[in-house]
Amino acid sequence: MKHYALVFIFTLYALYSCKEQTKRKETGSVISMDIDKRDPVSVFDIFHKIEIIPLETTDESLIRNIDKLIYYNNNFYILDYSAYKILVFDNRGNYLFKIDNRGQGPDQYIHIADFDIDRNGNKLTLISAVDAKLHEYDLNGRFLRQYTLPDIPGAYGEIKCTNTDTIAFWTYDYKNRLKFYSKKENRIFKESFPEEDNIFTKSPAFPENKYNYLTRAIDNRILKFSPVDDMVTVYTWDFGDLNIDYKSLNYQKEGRSDILRELFKKMYASEIVNYLFRITGENTDYLYTQVVRKNKYVNIFHDKKKQQAVVFEKTTENACFFPLYWTDDFVIGYQYRPEGVPIPYMELDEIIPDAILDNENIERKNRHNEFDNPLLIKYYFKK
Repeated sequence: MKHYALVFIFTLYALYSCKEQTKRKETGSVISMDIDKRDPVSVFDIFHKIEIIPLETTDESLIRNIDKLIYYNNNFYILDYSAYKILVFDNRGNYLFKIDNRGQGPDQYIHIADFDIDRNGNKLTLISAVDAKLHEYDLNGRFLRQYTLPDIPGAYGEIKCTNTDTIAFWTYDYKNRLKFYSKKENRIFKESFPEEDNIFTKSPAFPENKYNYLTRAIDNRILKFSPVDDMVTVYTWDFGDLNIDYKSLNYQKEGRSDILRELFKKMYASEIVNYLFRITGENTDYLYTQVVRKNKYVNIFHDKKKQQAVVFEKTTENACFFPLYWTDDFVIGYQYRPEGVPIPYMELDEIIPDAILDNENIERKNRHNEFDNPLLIKYYFKK
């Protein structure tokens, strides 16, 4: 009888452990907080130094807007989406070269939907989604080759180089939005993530960091994808009673632009959903996200070691924070210029007030004028 009792206990324990493992796989690490609270956070609670990097302004290097930035090999690779070009600057902001080869020739592209850098092969890859073509360059901007992608429903969108051969695509095929493509075999060998109930498709899917993560604008999960393994939930943000049941929401994939603009305004004002995830970042010490709630940008820093999170709109020095690219040592930010959203343009003093700068960087800021290229802001993490 004692033997059967022990077997029964161990069976229950095994079932409970399996259930817990399944739950962890579904939710990952759960990070709970009240996103309506505001913590008194100084810039220097997180960073030890702020450096301004002016991007050289010439006729050749003019930037309309910074839509994506990758920092690699001490250079900044910047996508200017509306100008159809990628501009490259060194780590002091000196202009080096640009990829600006729009056209319909064998080494030209029609437009640039996105780009990424293969860090193993030291190649830059851009996607021209209009004609479903990949263009590959070396890191000095020299054209190498072009790939014609397989036909899919919808269109290709964002890209992430997972290794020298494989590229992950976020697409507008709502039956399977995530696709893995082999350059050698010129085929899509894996696809997943159905999203036929469309979850606000305008949000970026691939965060700008070293991790293969997938995020959505109204999904509290941060998912990790792989070309060989199943997708898993790494983190889940828990906002208590404000949490959104994203599976119950249904938005139009297409529609009149004025209707979509009005929908967008209501979402920013939290009239339809309680919040939107705007951007996610991560390094060894922090997990970060910025949500839009009631027309405010709300920053959340989760300290992994302390298992604590802080929530703020502005720091105690009245500085706003708009990150672009994350590393373990620093994060690159910029003067965010909102377009098409119901939030006003922010002046430079709202992003980098004098209170967070030393004299040298105050001078750099004061030399900047409205006709110059945007400033980059380098925030060095405290160690």
